[in-house]
Amino acid sequence: MQYRCPKCQSPKIMPVAQPGETAARPVVPKSLVFLIPAVLLLLLLVSISIALWLFSNGAGQTLQIATVVVFIVCVIAGFMFYRDLPDFKISMQSFMQSQKKWKCRECNNEWEV
Repeated sequence: MQYRCPKCQSPKIMPVAQPGETAARPVVPKSLVFLIPAVLLLLLLVSISIALWLFSNGAGQTLQIATVVVFIVCVIAGFMFYRDLPDFKISMQSFMQSQKKWKCRECNNEWEV
């Protein structure tokens, strides 16, 4: 299946819910649920540390320790997600193939496969 709109060739498509049918969902690994907030928290801590070094006397020891701990959590969650990635890809492919109706987010074109 081509994952583009047949009218405008945009990759910004989304499945349309079928009335009366249960919606199939891909299986999202728990490691991804931990990885995304951990990366966002790491980004926040690093930006706070940089801001403190630029506009103050530097980041405190507590902030540095927290940044290192969150970095280690990110590495562990990233490794766990890497191990779950093949199953996630198979789940996502089966989800995409099970969808029959699609809608383009740019031109609002709807079509069936």
